[in-house]
Amino acid sequence: DDGSPEVTFSFEAARERRFAPGSGLPVRITTVELVEIGAGGGSIAKKDSLDLLKVGPKSAGSVPGPVCYDRGGVDVTVTDADLHLGYLDASGFSEGTLSINMPKSVVALEALGRAFKVSSSNIALGIHQVVCENMAMAAQVHLAKKGRDPRDYALYATGGAAPVHACAVAERLGISRVIIPPAAGVASALGLTLAPARVDRSISVGRIIQDVESKELEGLFSKLEDEATQIISQSIKTSKISKRRLAELRYSGQGAVLVVDITGALLSSTPLQAINDAFNNAHQITYGRCFENVLVEFITARVEVQATTTEEDLQPKLGSQGETGITNKTREILLPGEELYREVNVFNRQALRPGQNIKGPAIIEEGQSTTVLPQNTRVKIDPVGNLIIEIGNNDSQTKRPLAKIDDPIHLEILWNKVIAAADEAAASLLRSSFSTVVRESYDFSCVITDSDGNALAQASDSIPSFIGTLPDTVKHFINYFSSENLSPGDVLITNDPYLGTGHLPDISVCKPLFNNNELIGFSASTAHAPDIGGKIRSPEPREVYEEGLQIPMLKLIDAGEVNETLMSMLRKNVRVADQVEGDLEAQLGALDTMARRINDLINTYQLGNLSELSEAVCRRTEQATRKEIKSLPDGVYKSSVTTDGLSEQPIEIVVEVIIKDDTIEVDYSGSSKQVSKAVNCPLCYTRAMTSYAIKSALAPELPNNDGALRPIKVVSPEGNIVNPQHPASVGSRVLTGHYIPALIMDALSRVAPNRILAGAGSPIWCVNISGTNAIGIPITGLFFFNGGMGASADADGLSCVSWPSNISSTPAEEIENRLPIRVRKRALREGSGGLGKYNGGDGQLVDLEYTGVTDGILAFLAERMKAPAKGLYGGGDGATGILKINGKPIDPKTQHIISPGSIITLGTPGGGGFGDPL
Repeated sequence: DDGSPEVTFSFEAARERRFAPGSGLPVRITTVELVEIGAGGGSIAKKDSLDLLKVGPKSAGSVPGPVCYDRGGVDVTVTDADLHLGYLDASGFSEGTLSINMPKSVVALEALGRAFKVSSSNIALGIHQVVCENMAMAAQVHLAKKGRDPRDYALYATGGAAPVHACAVAERLGISRVIIPPAAGVASALGLTLAPARVDRSISVGRIIQDVESKELEGLFSKLEDEATQIISQSIKTSKISKRRLAELRYSGQGAVLVVDITGALLSSTPLQAINDAFNNAHQITYGRCFENVLVEFITARVEVQATTTEEDLQPKLGSQGETGITNKTREILLPGEELYREVNVFNRQALRPGQNIKGPAIIEEGQSTTVLPQNTRVKIDPVGNLIIEIGNNDSQTKRPLAKIDDPIHLEILWNKVIAAADEAAASLLRSSFSTVVRESYDFSCVITDSDGNALAQASDSIPSFIGTLPDTVKHFINYFSSENLSPGDVLITNDPYLGTGHLPDISVCKPLFNNNELIGFSASTAHAPDIGGKIRSPEPREVYEEGLQIPMLKLIDAGEVNETLMSMLRKNVRVADQVEGDLEAQLGALDTMARRINDLINTYQLGNLSELSEAVCRRTEQATRKEIKSLPDGVYKSSVTTDGLSEQPIEIVVEVIIKDDTIEVDYSGSSKQVSKAVNCPLCYTRAMTSYAIKSALAPELPNNDGALRPIKVVSPEGNIVNPQHPASVGSRVLTGHYIPALIMDALSRVAPNRILAGAGSPIWCVNISGTNAIGIPITGLFFFNGGMGASADADGLSCVSWPSNISSTPAEEIENRLPIRVRKRALREGSGGLGKYNGGDGQLVDLEYTGVTDGILAFLAERMKAPAKGLYGGGDGATGILKINGKPIDPKTQHIISPGSIITLGTPGGGGFGDPL
């Protein structure tokens, strides 16, 4: 903003997986915020199992590298495509230090083109378009996490390959200005020598704004500024110093903070109110809504002290007056939307002079990078040598040629946009949510369906099971209301466990999507509420009526009018109303994001509706799924497990997996009858867990949509443990449902041993506590602890990972910040994974101290205290769980009263081993 880079106060180092946030070590330092959104020249293009064109994430690297490097690479890459399109100079590649074999590259492109029945030029253009779409959509999702609109910014392109793709990426984002700095290929290194010196200092405050004295804040900020200024003055001789005072703020109960510049607010006659107003305004801008009646927490005070320095000898060398940069060199290039190559001028960037204008299409070359100027662009060289590229009439919603759904390249682009819409919505939901269970444990989902409720795309961060439940909930909404009774501005809501996800805490909302008054689809979201009233969550309730507030199928918003009666009833029936309402507001924001992006897609590509796109995507997924099933031998494959059950009765889940041709039927007829406790698992959840296990084993790389579910049928008689009938209690359905994927994989181990996992240390362990905090305010909280995953035929199981869900273990800091709990110990439970050729993952050991001022109520969702995670093919079973209060083993299926100072000890189960350890 305002020409300054975004700054963050943490950095993730030593990632195990380069593009996976959370796989590294967080370091609390001030740094320019960076997210790696790019496709290196080595990114591999291929035909995937859906016969679509995929680019990345696998890379040929620099060795063997692209085919054109002639170092043994055989896979077509982005560099091969860009060379073929004329964007790069084969004779001057890498300043002439690398010899390029163009004929070999062309042969590889021709082979890939034949797979799609197109020419080498068209496949090269397709690769370029797909990779640009991927980068644009990734940027869109990243900006959504910040609540930013890319159209408000210029695109600054650095790196060797960035200027090749920058204009195409900007055009897709609706950005009208692109800036290419001098020496773009080494701009990061150059920037290190030119960046202004800056010192940041911070101190925790951690109080409600109203509880902070303005004089106290002034003292804190003055002290921090003095410290930072002293460091700057000792290091650099300069009189130019700027200072800013910042605050990390959030609504009470919310997770993510917003960093707000309060320099001006502190000068107000009522500084605390001004800070409060500044935060509300920032929240409104970021999330599209604010909560003026919710208290604001002042988390951290920060100062930024910055000195500017100039080094004129480091300014780039520019051409002299009279030089034009034209080298009498031309090159033929192929641009998107054109069928023939055209000849364009090639400019030498070092010879360009300030003020010079160049009109695209053209090429600008320099030693470390090449800038491609498409049609409808104009570039001007500014006084310090930046290329300022203006893209004429650019709008991300500008209509493009009619989409060709039957074209695998077009289909890949369109589908990626739908997935990106769901991912953008998920980013918004996570950032604006209030509860730990959503924000930290990711217990939510975002889904986009067509007008019939068929799932088209699911957010990448969603709970896997929800792809099986949420689209069905959308179909229940359609059947209940009927499409003709839905209007623009409607939002539907329910938490019916038999029509939703299987238990009351999951609130599902759904927004009908309209375009030109035609119903074209639905955006939907499910999120686990931190409380839904009723008894504290445990397996004890005997009927669903005891488990909390039931929301039937209703319109939460009717043609834009909020049902305030429903909202009042919801607030009155839950313990933490602000968190529940805040999460619901976050879900509504996610629905709006998906609606907006889908309408942009429909209008930009003139699709009319989502039906044709949905059917094309789902048909390809279904065909690929059936192909994988058909590769297995027909037969009936059985498995069973006796769970920990209830103290008075065991519970057995029995499954038959029936493979016939290209279909799978899964029958649970031999399982135990439903019980009068909350461990019953509704059929909606049983179906979801069953489909998830089969897909994970047979087709893990296929996308999550309706097509993946069509070849799978689930059978279970009414009234058994995995298909209970209303009003059976179902609140702890994971204690049964989470056994299902391991059971399915055990059955499939007879025919697909290399595709499955040994038993996992799940169901996930959940701790629910209510009591009174140190200042006498009633609280309730829910947090998770994971066990170990089962090993596979070629790898050890992961430790402390939730499977079959993807819920994260709750961080110790969040537990201590939100609840009267002190985490006294947290460590790997070494040796709890079963031994094998590959060992099962370990669980964790945790000691918690209850620090409330009155007695608290403690409830658990915990299993595998008796039934260990099963090893496969000679692998050992995982260790069973440990659960104690003050050193004494307890029954996890009942509630417990704990007194202040009580110590709760948990040892989560380990995963099973795979293969004989000897």
